Amino acid sequence: MRKRFLCLLLLLVLAPACRSESETLPVHFVVSGESTPTVNAEVVTSNKARQLGLMYRREMTDDQGMLFVFPDEQPRSFWMKNTYIELDIIYISSELRVVSVSKRARPLTMNKRNSEGPAKYVLEVNGGLADKWGLAPGTQFVAGAEIPSATD
Repeated sequence: MRKRFLCLLLLLVLAPACRSESETLPVHFVVSGESTPTVNAEVVTSNKARQLGLMYRREMTDDQGMLFVFPDEQPRSFWMKNTYIELDIIYISSELRVVSVSKRARPLTMNKRNSEGPAKYVLEVNGGLADKWGLAPGTQFVAGAEIPSATD
């Protein structure tokens, strides 16, 4: 009985450490006064999670994405190393406006895709969605809750 209690106690103590360090956040854009479809974005706030990004994932639905949160606003650069999904990479300012979009980034390529200005956030979604939604520099980005801060 004592062993079972200790095992249960150990599980309760260690379980929080096994949680994913990311959470999801519903996000969308406002284009010409209309909201785009909502994307449930996996939010990554640590340097380690930002470096891993969507690497090694083989599929993602159109209502999924990844929101990279950085500690500061500066020009950003992304590549597609070990990324199997064609992506639109949307650079977003601290004022929650689209800075620029790298459209249909080809999977498994090493060339850099640079933002056209400083960005604090980057949203990756399936390739082609930025055009489908009509995103352009200045488009408003909306998060369904407060965006967490970068942890490092």
